[in-house]
Parts: sequence; structure tokens; C-alpha cells
Amino acid sequence: AASATLAAGITWFALSITSPPPTKSSRAGSLVGAARRGRLMSRNSSSSRSSSPPGEVTPGSGFDTPGLPLRVLRKAETVLQRRTSRLAVVIEKTVDVHSYSAVLRTAEALGVQNVYLIAPPLKPGPDDTFVPFDSSGRASKNQSSKNSRKKRVWSEDVEKAKRHNGYARTACKWITLKNFNSTEACLKELRKDGYEVWVTDLGQVAEPLVTSPPMDFPDKLAICFGTESTGATPYLLSQADKRVYLPLTGFADSLNLSVAAGLVIQEIMRLCPRLTEPMSESERCELRRLWYPSLARSETEAEEYAKILEEKSYPQPFEDMRRADLHREGWAQKKVVRKNEERYRMLKEEEAGEGGEAKQEA
Repeated sequence: AASATLAAGITWFALSITSPPPTKSSRAGSLVGAARRGRLMSRNSSSSRSSSPPGEVTPGSGFDTPGLPLRVLRKAETVLQRRTSRLAVVIEKTVDVHSYSAVLRTAEALGVQNVYLIAPPLKPGPDDTFVPFDSSGRASKNQSSKNSRKKRVWSEDVEKAKRHNGYARTACKWITLKNFNSTEACLKELRKDGYEVWVTDLGQVAEPLVTSPPMDFPDKLAICFGTESTGATPYLLSQADKRVYLPLTGFADSLNLSVAAGLVIQEIMRLCPRLTEPMSESERCELRRLWYPSLARSETEAEEYAKILEEKSYPQPFEDMRRADLHREGWAQKKVVRKNEERYRMLKEEEAGEGGEAKQEA
């Protein structure tokens, strides 16, 4: 509600500075309406957030509530207790930064800890499904000079590929990312880690993810996703233990990569709850050593968190991860907030002046 009101206020402000000056009669009405919007915005950002509705969540109820001791560590412990390493996600040769960043965010939100990233090829390879180009971004010599637009596209693909690992490393700090330059190297590591490899495929030989007949799921599963345009490479399709397909019932036979990944991961978890079982305590301890220092916001907190790690006196996790309403306020740039506050202050002063003049005239 606060975000919607803020957006409405910003829209009105933009119109007010670009519209012709209003007449005196319409000006008073506009100022009154604007002041009312200002009061409504103020209520939404303060009183309505601080006052609890009926059935409020109280400390000790298992929910995240403001002001709790070690609140951030309790959130981290809640995440750790629900993290799984039985299900891993593999993203193969996706050059679209936004697509695989969205997949990383989705995987983290669903509790998947391990994600394997296979970088796009910079040069043509035996299993390469991309249009051939060389490492400088020039089109292959057998391409005609009239394909200038394609040459530019190839060059852009190369630049995206070069930035692939850099973006991946900063896309999500709460999951374990493993980067590979080839599909072969990634599959070798997956086998070493004990995963059975399944790959999503739109072909008619792929098995649909359905309840009946029941599917036989392994103890550890790596689900692979290819590019949006061509899907998984022929090499990955040939080496995977199984090809799977998410049944669709519309004319569209494919989805955006991040949407497909979210639906497939959720469906696998529904069909096989065993794959959502929490990771081992040793894995959780390793993540605590990485997470706790990054959660500290002061030297005092850093020392306190280090002591908790050393003594293994971890705080109690929450029963529910949903944040308190107080921590869900809409966000706006500071300069926008300042301009709006100043504008509303001026409108209130003008409204008060108009009211005084009206009383004198009466």
C-alpha cells in the first residue's frame, strides 16, 4: 500500500510541474487533494506500519519480529535448517545475464544450495550449438560480408561470455557456485559429487514429470537447464541419465528459462520430498563459517558471532521465514523521498494559507 501511494504521489508531482498553472478555484481543490494524499502517505509509512493489526505476531511466536536478540543469526539458522544438497541445479551455456541470475535467485529461494554453471563457448567446439564465431567476435570466414548484423550479434555474445563468470560470482552470495568452462568438466564433477544427472528437454523422448506412473528418483539429483533458444547441447543430452519434460497444456511449448527452472525445481520437490531433506551438520558448519562474518555490521557483532561459532552455541531458528510488516516498506531513492517531503510540506503550508483566506472572506 505504501509503495502504491508513493507511486501515486510521484506521478501527481510529475504532472503538477509539467501542467499549465491552475486557476484559483481549481488550485484550492488540487492543494486539498494533494495534502490529503500527503497525509495518507505519511500514515502508510509510519503509523500503519508501527501499529499491529488484530492477531498481531508477538515475540516468541516463532515468527521473525523486530528487535529480537540475534535476529539476523536466527534467520540464517532457519535457512540452514532447510537447505538441501541432495538437489543441485546446472545451467549450461546461458549468455543472458538476467536469465541465469534469476535462476540463481529462484534456486536459493527454494532451498537449493549447490549450483553448477557452465560458461558459454568462446570458440566453436564439437558439442557447440551456437553459431560459429572466433574469439575476437568476427564472423567465420565462410560467412558473406552482407551479414554485418550477425557479426555484431556474435561480438556481443563474446563479450557476454567473457563477463559470465564475473556476474555469476556476484549473483548470489548465499549459494555455492561452481563454474566450469566445459560441459565435460561439469559432468565429471557432478559424478564425483554423487549426483545422477537429469536434463530438461522438449523432445518427445523425454519423460514427463508426473505423479502417475510414479518416477524413480535417485538419492542425489542434478537437474540441468540449457539455453532458452536451443536448450541443452547434444553432448549433455547424450550423457545425461534421463531427459525430463514439464507437461504444458497450452499452445506455448516452452517457457522463459527462469520460469521453467522455478516450475521444474518445485515440481521435483513435490514429487520427491526426499530431495528436500536438510544437508548434513558438517555442511551447515561450513556455511556458518562463511555466512556469520558477512552478517556482522560492527566489530562488536563480529566478535560476538565469532564467539558463537567457536562455542557452537547457535541461536534457535524461526518457525516461519516471513518478515515482519515493518521490514516490508516500499523503497525509493533518498533524493526522491526528500523532494516529496519538501513538496508535501509546501502544499500543507499553502493549504493552511488558503483555509485562512477562506475564513476571512466568510
